[in-house]
Amino acid sequence: MSDSELIDWEQLSMLFGEEDDELDEEMTELFHDFVDDGNTCLGALNSAEFPDQKDFIAKEAHKLKGSASNFGFAVVADQLGRIEDEIASIDGSDFAATLAKVGSDFETSVKQVFSRFPAIAAVS
Repeated sequence: MSDSELIDWEQLSMLFGEEDDELDEEMTELFHDFVDDGNTCLGALNSAEFPDQKDFIAKEAHKLKGSASNFGFAVVADQLGRIEDEIASIDGSDFAATLAKVGSDFETSVKQVFSRFPAIAAVS
């Protein structure tokens, strides 16, 4: 994976196969669930009161980090890991900037997956 890529395509190909392979319906559904859950989790993180809810923020970041890692969203997982690991010392502006980047990279990553695997995008 190059530094400029958001997604670990090797990880994702272990789940979906190659671009020309027939997609597993169950895995496709799990990916859509991941996207829905990810958006819900990002909404909760954006709504959390910083610094009063640092424990909640760390738990939500941890939860989404694991799912993101499983689906090859490597950069998003790394950013969430940073929030989780540094929650005790991170300041409000750094938290807000990192969370904004997580949201943007998550959205871009989803679009990249849909672009590479159009059959996944066609399933709703």
